[in-house]
Amino acid sequence: MALLDWLDERTGIRAATRLMLEEDVPGGARLRYVFGSVLVFLFMQQVVLGILLAFYYSPSATDAWASTAYLNDQVTYGWFLRGLHHHGSSAMVVVVVLHLLQVVFAGAYRKPREVNWWTGLVMGAIVLAFALTGYLLPWDQKGYWATQVATGIMGSVPGGEPLQQFVQGGPEYGNLTLTRFFALHVFVLPIALAGLLGVHLLLFRKHGVTPPDLPEAELQRKTQPFWPNQLFLDVLAMAVCAAVLVGLTVKTHGAELFAPADPASNFVARPEWYFLFLFQLLKYFQGPLQIVATVLLPGAAAVYLFALPFVDRAKSRAVRSRWAVLSGVGLLMAAVTALTAVAIVEDNNNESFQHGVEQAHAEATRARALAREGVPPVGGVAVFDNDPEQKTRNLFKEHCATCHTLEGKGSEEAPTLDGFTSREWLTALVRNPRDRRFYGATKHNTMEPLTTEQASDEELAAVAEYLVSLSGASAAASVDAAMVARGKELWDKKLECSSCHEVEAGKDSTGPTLAGRGSPAWVARIIRDSSQKDLYGDTAEMPKFADKLTQEQIEALAQFVATRKTP
Repeated sequence: MALLDWLDERTGIRAATRLMLEEDVPGGARLRYVFGSVLVFLFMQQVVLGILLAFYYSPSATDAWASTAYLNDQVTYGWFLRGLHHHGSSAMVVVVVLHLLQVVFAGAYRKPREVNWWTGLVMGAIVLAFALTGYLLPWDQKGYWATQVATGIMGSVPGGEPLQQFVQGGPEYGNLTLTRFFALHVFVLPIALAGLLGVHLLLFRKHGVTPPDLPEAELQRKTQPFWPNQLFLDVLAMAVCAAVLVGLTVKTHGAELFAPADPASNFVARPEWYFLFLFQLLKYFQGPLQIVATVLLPGAAAVYLFALPFVDRAKSRAVRSRWAVLSGVGLLMAAVTALTAVAIVEDNNNESFQHGVEQAHAEATRARALAREGVPPVGGVAVFDNDPEQKTRNLFKEHCATCHTLEGKGSEEAPTLDGFTSREWLTALVRNPRDRRFYGATKHNTMEPLTTEQASDEELAAVAEYLVSLSGASAAASVDAAMVARGKELWDKKLECSSCHEVEAGKDSTGPTLAGRGSPAWVARIIRDSSQKDLYGDTAEMPKFADKLTQEQIEALAQFVATRKTP
């Protein structure tokens, strides 16, 4: 033990250890005293895990999501580290609330422990701030939009807009927002919490454990040293907490990671569970009354908790003499719990919200799979560029969306391609080709609309079925043969459509040939050169892309457009 003797001579470690371990616990060891120790354990765990995560994390709007996805999906047990850190933050919120309730129940906020009570409340607020700032760091859809809700509330209170802009680094979310949240989460808040924790522990050492409300003689009889009785309970509680967190992390395979943050999306945002009560409260106070939910009620609750040492005028710490104070805190916790439960139930019964969640999970799965191939330097939603279909979408947006509409986006200068060549689209086209949805905005408006006197809806449906049959073998296999035969007869004889359109490949006509119309090969011909004689000829307005795009790009675009049809 020479080394220990050497160390004790210079630090006094033996005396310090005896001071801590041999301290008396009035009334004996109790489970209700473990929450403070568990919180210290969770804080240290979060610090260690945060350092490990920081080895991989890049706090910039271009790299944050990519670095998180890499850690989560490609680093060995990276999902476990991130998941344990994520669930650890929720555990800290839960244990803070339990510790607060234990302190209130024991009357440990009363003289002379008021300052310790106040430092504890501030530390509780810092724990919530940890959760809020950490939520944004992955820069995914859920964190981005949920934090927008929180900072939006901050900006809606009187005088809160400058604070909101300071935290955000400007009027909108961007790279400065992320770096400031990172600085708060990694530097400012840990230093503040560590400092307050030091003060809290010093005050705790000065005043000791708040003993049970028992006669003095009974307290003395039940008094036990901290070691080994209370220490055993503390370590046991830490072990149980750690086991629950590990089990939860393994069960959920870490923490959720949604698709990269996209400011242009319509992601349905919800805050994390410990802020749901505020989100629900806002639903009941709209417009000018919003201040009630954002300032007055939360502010009143905070003031009540801080003023508790002065509100409690009871002569003793006995529960029966403090029923008013305990009822006030109980009602506050019941209100928070009820609001949270209502928010969860409403969301579970909201079909639109649940559909949005399903879509968000599907998009997240797709984004994370694509991220395994690497994320482009611009980061964020550029990960979708790894998807061949997304590359084609980008081609369409660049070269086609200036004239055509697809999936509700684009221009109406040329025919919309939503439901292109579907029965509904073809029926509407033949009925009124001059509609802006089709050729109304072009000079291809010479085709006369087909009135109901010329062809009934049933007859027009048969013509559409015939046109579908011309699209190719795959389309022909799904048509109604009887309707096709009737449609062909109407086409040739009653409607005389064959006078303008050929249905055999290679034959020129006044209008474009309908042989293979809507098939990828037919669409590819249009993209290459729509002025070919059997297509639109001299009336063609569409630019030629044969020399602007590669053969592979043209074929990809044609396949993309041809498959945008509905059954």
